[in-house]
Amino acid sequence: MAAEALSGSAITERVIRLGRSLQAGGASVAVVEIIDAVRAASAIDLGQRTELRVALRATMVKHPRHNELFDAVFDRHFPAHPADSGPSGIPLGSSDAADLAIANSDLQTLAVNLVEAHAGLDGDRRSEGHHLQRAYRGADLARMMSDARRTDPSLSSAELRARIDQLKRLMAAEVRARLGPPDHEVFAGPTEDIEFLKASRAELDRVREAIRPLARVMAARLTRKRRSLYRGRVNLRRTVRLSLNSGGVPFDVAYRRPRPHRPELLVLCDISGSVAEFSLFTLTLMSALSAEVARTRSFVFVDRMDEITDLLAKTEYSIEPWQIMRNTNVIADDGHSDYGAVLSQFRDEVTQSYWGPAPTLLITGDARTNYRDACPGALEAISRCCRRVYWLNPEPRAEWDNEDSEISTYAPYCHGVFEVRNLRQLLTCVEELI
Repeated sequence: MAAEALSGSAITERVIRLGRSLQAGGASVAVVEIIDAVRAASAIDLGQRTELRVALRATMVKHPRHNELFDAVFDRHFPAHPADSGPSGIPLGSSDAADLAIANSDLQTLAVNLVEAHAGLDGDRRSEGHHLQRAYRGADLARMMSDARRTDPSLSSAELRARIDQLKRLMAAEVRARLGPPDHEVFAGPTEDIEFLKASRAELDRVREAIRPLARVMAARLTRKRRSLYRGRVNLRRTVRLSLNSGGVPFDVAYRRPRPHRPELLVLCDISGSVAEFSLFTLTLMSALSAEVARTRSFVFVDRMDEITDLLAKTEYSIEPWQIMRNTNVIADDGHSDYGAVLSQFRDEVTQSYWGPAPTLLITGDARTNYRDACPGALEAISRCCRRVYWLNPEPRAEWDNEDSEISTYAPYCHGVFEVRNLRQLLTCVEELI
């Protein structure tokens, strides 16, 4: 970012656009704060992008939850352009060089190369989330992490994960920089209609803020629904008996009192790749509805399953991805989702040893097996142990069964398979199921 390109009215215009983008994303930014940001920008070295970021953040962001929104819009309005000489030192498509870059922490150059090779920015421009997920899939970060560990065995898993996280942040910044300021910073429609897999970080923040109040509304609605069913049908025998007190006239009508099923719920969520945010929203929603469910147990997986019921309780049912990765063991091998192995583990460790009433199982994920054995027999055995099995898939129905998707293989053993692309569909689906 050249300092001469950001002088006079140019810096003022960009800061104003930045402030408006923050307002559109839900952050409270007053006009006086935008004026303070312009003054702060004029008092620092504009050639130092880090100093500019710190100055604008200090003057315009008042709450930590808006930090990620600020980073997203800052990178759009003040992109860090690659050096004129272009990325060097790592030829595109060189797996060994990429792994070596991970091991040696040469992440900035690697991020530029991976975005250039896999993000598809030379074709039709779509949302930031679309191009970023293309870059993640093409980069194959899990394999890269595994190969880097073999390159340098002294590296710990925690250190490699930290470097992968940093690489993902750099790739996101590179995609934002190449896309430039979009015509529409955020989705202008209702929060409930934001698609999980195409949402930007600011849009996902909007969904996060909306899901808890909506969950409380849904819980109240379910309570009223159960109460309306409390009276049940007329109990003719008891009504006749009561009528004897009034000379055979049925002044008092007796009703049967049904006992509506309050399901014990098992939730199994794929937290790999682009479906991770969708699964976290599902966990948040189901945890918020725990008062309407006799007992809820929550499990997450990538290529191994782990239970997070106690972790959700400790975090007051509002959990972040880093908390799951830090406190669980969901990666057994290379970090690619393995539905066959996970369903087999779930069958052996949970359903076959479950001594309570037959539970309802809710599975969330895209059913993409990475061309591994789908093990449909494992889900068949699970279905026999459960009262109901439902599958929520965040991908558009048109993409089901494409490439490595095995959703139709699993569908015969589910009582329902639903397309859940946004919060509105998620709320409607969960309300109907429980």
